[in-house]
Amino acid sequence: MQDSDIGSDNREKRGRFYIYLSPNQEQMIGLRSLLLVLILVFSNEWMLAQQEEEIDWVYEIDLLGTELAQKHPDLFFKVDSATFFTNFNRIAQETAGQSTFEISVRLQQVLAQMGDAHTLINYHFNVVPDFILPIDLYWFQEGIYILKTPLEYGQILGKRVVSINESPLEVVIDSLSTLIVNDNPSMVKNQIPRMITWTQLLEYFGFANHKGLELGVMDQEGHTEKVYISLPQADGEVVSVEPDSIPFGFKDQKAYFRDHYFPHENLYYIQYNRCWSREVEEQFGSGASALFMPSFKEFEKEVFQIIRKKTIDKLVFDMRFNSGGNSAQGTRFIKKLSKSKIKGEGDIYVVVGRKTFSSAIINTVDFMNLAEVLTVGEATGGRPNHFGEVKRFVLPESKLVVNHSTRYFTLVEEDAPSIIPQLMAPISFDQYMHGIDPALETIRMYKGE
Repeated sequence: MQDSDIGSDNREKRGRFYIYLSPNQEQMIGLRSLLLVLILVFSNEWMLAQQEEEIDWVYEIDLLGTELAQKHPDLFFKVDSATFFTNFNRIAQETAGQSTFEISVRLQQVLAQMGDAHTLINYHFNVVPDFILPIDLYWFQEGIYILKTPLEYGQILGKRVVSINESPLEVVIDSLSTLIVNDNPSMVKNQIPRMITWTQLLEYFGFANHKGLELGVMDQEGHTEKVYISLPQADGEVVSVEPDSIPFGFKDQKAYFRDHYFPHENLYYIQYNRCWSREVEEQFGSGASALFMPSFKEFEKEVFQIIRKKTIDKLVFDMRFNSGGNSAQGTRFIKKLSKSKIKGEGDIYVVVGRKTFSSAIINTVDFMNLAEVLTVGEATGGRPNHFGEVKRFVLPESKLVVNHSTRYFTLVEEDAPSIIPQLMAPISFDQYMHGIDPALETIRMYKGE
């Protein structure tokens, strides 16, 4: 909410009453107000410090380890229990002078080593918004590029990040990756761009501080420059890269699901970005929230009307931006689709990528098992065989929120770290700027074997 400027001309219209004070009275009130503000600020800092000191981290971390060992179906499948508890005990003995955020990051490093990407400390809940770099990043084939930035830093827009302060970006990525279950490169590509903007994390690893940093960037011609970005940033105008057009599959990533029929190609495109819907929310969540969500039942009805009426040579089911939810909805749809009679050749292509995870992995395997499909895109961030069905608990003193798996899914015989598409189609920055969706173009050009 922004403050309103109220001048003398509109005092009556606003219905407000004003008391006029002498200069001495104004000065006294001003001093008292300043004193009150200082008291509140220092009191708040003191209270926060007291809260940090009052947490019994030995008890808290012991409880965390015990709860995870009991609740997880197989916590020690990769790292033995002795190593796990030794690492936790070491952290518990070294909490003096450390913030809850710093401790939570250390705990997450231990959990990342355990090998289950669904079991984690939500340390990012303690990331302070004022200490987040106001830029949007994406990892393309050539590297990590800046897609959005405040207007005052417009000169870095569309350039590749190469360093943070004096550290090469590769070194920064290597450190940040210790917080990620490093099953495959796609998982790292998915998470790192957002993590780079959290200066509290960069400060933890010694690359920067939360007051700002010097970003090294490179343009398409190979010219480099360094720009200092200070924090916190006031709200202001932002600028974004302006591609010739947004690649089709990237256009509406926030939509739960959408579709489009290309009549001149007999190509039917379905994008499934969330394994969730009004119906799933009504079953597992809040009835009130469900009112604001799209109905998959209605969407499915429209999809099968098109399948019955239109000639379809290529049907595309795009899950490259789907990080999961509830797989049952997609499984039922895929079974129904596999039994449908499609007018035309009816070849099915499933697009996957770095964000394809959890329930979306299950639905990808559903397609692979139930229909003749070709997978297209990038390697998935999620494993085909994986832990899942996540539950949460909250540590009593620190209020840290902990996710843990309750079930293991064996979907394929080979325990591969990722689903590797049969037709690889990663996107480059140049393709993005020219509005080219390499996954769709690969499907369009594919003639079969």
